[in-house]
Amino acid sequence: MQGRASQYPRDQAIRAAHHDAAVLAGILTDEFRATYPGPERAEYLRVLASIVADLGGALDTRGSRVAVVFDNRRITIRFGSG
Repeated sequence: MQGRASQYPRDQAIRAAHHDAAVLAGILTDEFRATYPGPERAEYLRVLASIVADLGGALDTRGSRVAVVFDNRRITIRFGSG
């Protein structure tokens, strides 16, 4: 099945985290809707945190909301369509 993206939830989480980290690094608003809707949220957040750190930011999961922090910018990550 070359040329097709893996349908395994973990692989989807990793792919979504890579995409979202790139977008988050350039975003100027204070909210972002995650592209990953699946069951591997912990894997998504683990990979996203690693990539964001490589880009000079940090993932903040201490409160009730997940946020990415770049310099003085704090971007809240929302999950789901609501």
